[in-house]
Amino acid sequence: MEKVKNKLVELINNTKRVVKLAYEIDKHLLILYYVTSAIGAVTPIVCAYLFKLTIDKIIQTSALTTPETIIPLVVIFSLAGYFVINLVENISYWGLNANYYDYLLRNKLQSGLTYRYADKLASLDLQHLEDPEIQNLITKVEQTYAWQIPDFIRIWNYVLRDIVGIIAILVAFSQYSFWIPLVVLIIASPRIFFKLRYGNFVWSMFGGNAPDVKKLWYTSDLLTKKPSIMETRIFQSQKALLERLQELLNHLYEVNKKPIDGYKWVVIIAPIVESLTVFGIVYYFLPNALSGALSIGSLTFIITTLQQLRDHTTWGSSHLGEIYEKSLFVNPYFELMALPKIVKNDPNPKVFKKIEPPKIEFKKVSFSYSNGREVLKDISFVVNPGESVALVGVNGAGKSTIIKLLCRFYDVSSGEILVNGINVKKIKLSNWYKFLGTLFQDFVKYNFTVRDNIMLGDPELKDNERMKESALKSGAYEFIKTFDKGYDQMLGRHFESGEELSGGQWQKLAIARAFYEKAPVLILDEPTSAIDAESEYEIFKNLEKVYQNKTLILVSHRFSTVRNASKILVIDDGKIIESGSHQELLEKNGKYATMFMTQAKGYQ
Repeated sequence: MEKVKNKLVELINNTKRVVKLAYEIDKHLLILYYVTSAIGAVTPIVCAYLFKLTIDKIIQTSALTTPETIIPLVVIFSLAGYFVINLVENISYWGLNANYYDYLLRNKLQSGLTYRYADKLASLDLQHLEDPEIQNLITKVEQTYAWQIPDFIRIWNYVLRDIVGIIAILVAFSQYSFWIPLVVLIIASPRIFFKLRYGNFVWSMFGGNAPDVKKLWYTSDLLTKKPSIMETRIFQSQKALLERLQELLNHLYEVNKKPIDGYKWVVIIAPIVESLTVFGIVYYFLPNALSGALSIGSLTFIITTLQQLRDHTTWGSSHLGEIYEKSLFVNPYFELMALPKIVKNDPNPKVFKKIEPPKIEFKKVSFSYSNGREVLKDISFVVNPGESVALVGVNGAGKSTIIKLLCRFYDVSSGEILVNGINVKKIKLSNWYKFLGTLFQDFVKYNFTVRDNIMLGDPELKDNERMKESALKSGAYEFIKTFDKGYDQMLGRHFESGEELSGGQWQKLAIARAFYEKAPVLILDEPTSAIDAESEYEIFKNLEKVYQNKTLILVSHRFSTVRNASKILVIDDGKIIESGSHQELLEKNGKYATMFMTQAKGYQ
């Protein structure tokens, strides 16, 4: 009993959340949707009653009624009534509500949900996005939010229609019998039980198979995306990947087939029992019609309304079970939307009015990821205004984590990061980001125009001359000038007429984007990894001009790019093991000198 109560509470809570969400997206459309549904449920019953009155009037004013003609007349009038009622229902409900308003509301909901989903993911903390459990949650949401939530609203519309229709029939039937409609309702009840079990099973299968779905998508991407296609062809791994894909598809098919197998007997038996019940009730009233105790119009009304009642109970019981299933599927969306901010703004944040190179200090900073793995251990260093600092070390040493902490993608586990003596946690995030220009190793290749790629940042900062200057200094202008549309050329292959770029060209465009921002602190993470030595030299020469008297923080494996930094920090196993200029570190003959000489030998 407690279990049933919990399910009911969950259903009620989810209904409140979904209806509230739909109301926020378009309250007028939602109200019209449900009002027309209720009207559509009552209209056929009213029509059937008016049809009854019409038949009785015709019979009274004619000599058609004899014992021999009663059954043919009932059949004829019942068929006519069924046709008229269906016509009215198609116009009043299916035409207006189920097609017109349903289509409008579904599209409006999908648009609103997509916007909210994208906005939430765009604002999620990096720590959330890197959590495997959150990734599974996102997978569930991606599969369901755009259609399960609109379906939830739609099925509640069906339930409302069925409830209103049943109440209207019970009221209309009260003049003949109360118990007969109740019999029909009781006979239809097994559908509810089996549908609830079916919905629960479907959800358990879906929730438990999110990791397999992720594997399926990943394997499919390996077979269909350009970078992996090239490699799989060279290594001839398509067969192995296709076999893996087929195994996953077969597994998911068998899993999804189980609830259907469990429900098939209800689908077969229930309609037979319900139809026989309706036939039995009609047979029960037939002697009264033959004796004249019941009018032909009344018998016709009973037959047509029983058919309506059968439809409402059959579909209503199915919809009640389905609504519980949909309720389970909407949970992930609200769970994702409820994820709290990990990196938060201070209640009374500090805002710097002057955006100029600050003093940055890491003071005994340690950091561990959510899995407990310690990445940084008691890191301390200072970046003075206008100073260029390079971070070097092997992969996994902690260089990128330092950058992420500085950008406040994470907050430190212990210690503090100070900006002009103020803890970075106390600075308003949007204000702090005005200080930072970034080029990450995994920069975004926007399949937009050249102009959009360079000027995509602050919408208030739209300067064509500045854009062209940035492209020139990054080396991007050399290939931009070859385009017929120049800065209005679409890039990438995602959209029609897009021009694909090489890795080096994309990187130059990303550097132009960083130049364009002209933030007082520029963070470069492997900025020239795909660029030739000559272009690299020109970029850094221009970089010195653009960022003169500004702060530069550089992460690179290329010692040709870091040797000119005023300060070099050597990171190893989450600790700073060496610091100094290029010459000072060579003279120490430590880790840096070894790494430098090893790389230098490769060029001999």
